[in-house]
Amino acid sequence: MAQKLTRGEVQDLVSKFAAENPKYRAALIADPKGVLERQLNAPMGSVKVKAVADTADTYHIVVPYIAKEGELSDADLEKVAGGLADKTANCNESPGAMNTFIQLNL
Repeated sequence: MAQKLTRGEVQDLVSKFAAENPKYRAALIADPKGVLERQLNAPMGSVKVKAVADTADTYHIVVPYIAKEGELSDADLEKVAGGLADKTANCNESPGAMNTFIQLNL
């Protein structure tokens, strides 16, 4: 049975793949949007995707986006999203990827 993942779970999974697979990590750094689009099997349109690699003496913290008043948050959007079938993400479609399948409710 495919698992439905939140945005944070997708981040955790991508981080795990990058830590375990040097080819996947290199592809993610070189073309993060392309890798995610192939992995999630979903075009991301005008969304910008940035990959930042931690080093031994520097680490990065992602400060989450907070919706402005009157704007829907990612969690709210997930609750009201409709008309799009669940997507199956296949890591085999990414360079150097692993045999893992996930299902996202976008």
